Amino acid sequence: MAKEEGERQRIQSVVVGARLLEVLAYRNGAMSLTALAKAAGMAPAKAHRYLVGFMSSGLIVQSDVSSHYDLGPLALDLGLAAIRRLDVVELAYPMMVAMRDEIGETTSLAVWGNLGPTLVRWVPSNAPVSININVGSVLPLLTSSNGRVFAAYLPRERIEPLIDGELRNQRPLLKQAGLGTRRDIDRMLESVRRAGMAEGVGMVVPAIASVSCPVFDRTGSIIATMTVVGITGMMSTALDSLIAGKLRATAAKLSNKLGFRDRSNRIG
Repeated sequence: MAKEEGERQRIQSVVVGARLLEVLAYRNGAMSLTALAKAAGMAPAKAHRYLVGFMSSGLIVQSDVSSHYDLGPLALDLGLAAIRRLDVVELAYPMMVAMRDEIGETTSLAVWGNLGPTLVRWVPSNAPVSININVGSVLPLLTSSNGRVFAAYLPRERIEPLIDGELRNQRPLLKQAGLGTRRDIDRMLESVRRAGMAEGVGMVVPAIASVSCPVFDRTGSIIATMTVVGITGMMSTALDSLIAGKLRATAAKLSNKLGFRDRSNRIG
C-alpha cells in the first residue's frame, strides 16, 4: 500500500512540474521565477524546487544576467525529435535532396510550431559558399516566404495573434515591405493564395532570398512549407521561374503522398 502511494505521489509530481515546462513552451521568451510560478499556479518556492531539478537535466536554463528561466537544450532536442516523427518530415527529406541536386540551391522544410513557422529540415547546397540556418529557428509570419504561406492557408484565428504582434513590434519593417496596414496584409495573403506560393527577398536576412510552397495533408489542411533558399541577386524568386516550377511540383508530389488529391485550387 505504501509503495502504491509513493508511486502515485511521484506521478503527481511529474504532472505538477510539467506545468512549468508547458508555460515556457507557450511563452515567447524567458520568465522570472515569480511570473513563471504565477502562470503555472504554484508558489515560487515550490516552482524553484522543480526548476532546480529541470536545470540539472538540461530541460531548463537560467540566465546569468537576468536570472530568468527558459527552455534548455534537452527541451529543444525533445521538441525536434517529436516533430521529426511526423510523416511529412521523413517523406519530404529525399525529395528535398533530389530537388537540391537538380536545381543546385538549398532546400528547407518548416512546420507550424507553438511560436509560428519553425524550421525542421535543412538541405544545404553543394556550392562552395552555402547558406546555413539553425534547425529549430522560428521564422517571422509576414516577412518570410514560409510565414506568408502559413498565414495564407491557416485558419484566421490561428494567425491573428501573430499578425497583431508583428504589426505592433515590426511596423517600420512591415511598412518598408508594403505591409503597414491590415488591408495591405490581406492583399498580400490573397496574392499568395492565387499563386499557390510566396517569395521573400532580403527581408529576414538581407543576403537571403527564398520561395515557398504549401504542403497539404489528406484533409486539405496545410501541414508544412517547402522552400528553396538562395543568395539575393543570384537566385530567381520569380513565381514563373524554373526553380519555382520545380518547387511547386515537388510540394504537390509530397502533398499527394500525404493523401491530398484536389490540388486545383491549392497548388498550381
